Amino acid sequence: MDPRLYKAAMEGNTRVLMENKDRFEEQVTPTNNTVLHITVQFRNSAYFVRKILETQSSLLLRVNSGGETALHIAARNGRAITVAALIDFAKTLGRDLESGVEITVEMVRMTSENKDTALHEAVRNNHFSVVKLLVEEDKGFSHGANNSGETPLYLAAERGYHKIVSRILKTCTLPAFNGPNGRTVLHAAVFSGHPACVRELLQWRPSLTKEGDLYGWTPLHCAARQNDVKSMRVLLDTDKDVAYQIAEGHGKMTALHLAALHGNVEAMEELLSHCPDCWEMVNDGGQNILHIAIENEKVNAVQCILKRRWFCNLLNHKDKEGNTPLHMLAVSDCDIPDLIRHKLADTGAFNKENLTPRDKAIFVDSYRRNEEVIISELKKVKAPLGRRNIVQADSKEITKWKKDRAGKKKEISIPPTIIKFGDNNMVVAALIATVNFAAGFTLPGGYDGNAGPNQGMAVLVRKAAFKVFVISNTMAVTCSTSALFVFLIASFYAKQNKIVPRYGTGFILVLVSMVAMMIAFITGTYAVLATTPGLGIAISVCVIGCSVLVIDCIFLYRMYRKT
Repeated sequence: MDPRLYKAAMEGNTRVLMENKDRFEEQVTPTNNTVLHITVQFRNSAYFVRKILETQSSLLLRVNSGGETALHIAARNGRAITVAALIDFAKTLGRDLESGVEITVEMVRMTSENKDTALHEAVRNNHFSVVKLLVEEDKGFSHGANNSGETPLYLAAERGYHKIVSRILKTCTLPAFNGPNGRTVLHAAVFSGHPACVRELLQWRPSLTKEGDLYGWTPLHCAARQNDVKSMRVLLDTDKDVAYQIAEGHGKMTALHLAALHGNVEAMEELLSHCPDCWEMVNDGGQNILHIAIENEKVNAVQCILKRRWFCNLLNHKDKEGNTPLHMLAVSDCDIPDLIRHKLADTGAFNKENLTPRDKAIFVDSYRRNEEVIISELKKVKAPLGRRNIVQADSKEITKWKKDRAGKKKEISIPPTIIKFGDNNMVVAALIATVNFAAGFTLPGGYDGNAGPNQGMAVLVRKAAFKVFVISNTMAVTCSTSALFVFLIASFYAKQNKIVPRYGTGFILVLVSMVAMMIAFITGTYAVLATTPGLGIAISVCVIGCSVLVIDCIFLYRMYRKT
């Protein structure tokens, strides 16, 4: 395209445009954009659009290399005035002589190479004013899916554009509601966590609750997976039966199974409050929610189930392999002693391999972090070893198994990061203990050197700040010394499951001693400087020290939330 013409189209220079009006048809950019494409891309003006189209009306439906009309570009950029001008001009052209379709309708329905209409572009970029104009012009059009399987309504629901969803539903008579992977707009709204869109869509078409995607997931399955309790409540209030619907392409799992699989306790409680008997259902492996929670090591989900009155009905239930939840627990890394110790637990149940839970805990060919803890708990409740597959102790098979197992255990080592964590904390604890021990004998303000009954006593002993200093300093010394003791004890253990809890205790003690040390410093400084000449400095020290302390606490809390 002529640089002068391109610049004129971009800046809206009418004089230069009109000087080159005879060249509009032939002048294009490398991607076949015409002057009209350029104008609507950079300007939101009805005047320039009319000027160009009055000169060369064929540019209205002219497409660039991407199959986009000027309307596509105007919609993408949110040029509502320009979109209105394009529609108004199209109305003046009437109908296409060959097809008999109105030019306005033809323009609105035109798709790019990606099968995007102008409405797709407007919705994708959240231009509500443009959406309103486009849907009003073609209310009866379904606005189908593009090459990615996205309809305009699906895009709006997926992105949580509630106003756009509402406008399309209220204006269009039969909007397409399908999406990628066999999903509907309701799946999209749920997956994106937008309860307002979910509610709007259900008012429009309640039957969407039962629509499954390629895997058989209903919108309720999606909400349970996301732990989106608000959307679940809206879905269940509309149709409780969907809680019993299974995902045929995903192990015949219900929404409750999926919530247990991911440890989404809030979702589990919401489902059980609406459908208290949905816990009875099993997946295609015959597993109930307790099997699923234990197999996927979701301790919080197991604890949620343990509180229910019907829990006993799940405890000894066997899946298709004959495994009870205790069999699952025996080969997992879950530490749930309440389950093993339950008075109704059948610790002697055999699965189809003729193994009891204790057999499975001992003979399973995999290493678990809590292996010995689980075996010990099973022994405490006198869980029996099975005698159906008894093997001679001196047999070659059992001897080989023992050697392999011993070799595996030798290969297991404590990760270097954990060792380094303990070493670093020991150094920090030792430094805090040293500093605060010294501060206990070099008190702020010094000692009374005058002869008399108070000789040798702390000068500032009557001040409240000094008393806080002494108490916090003592806490720092005792906590840091205790931390050293805990880390020292932890060094005697060779197993990760023994070391990690002790390192955790030691770390907490180190944190407490650090806080106490900061408080001791602040109060000690304040006690010395709290007289009138130094009061300003004392207050500054308090403010700075407390600010750092608060920031550190916030930082630690955020780290804890992330983990």
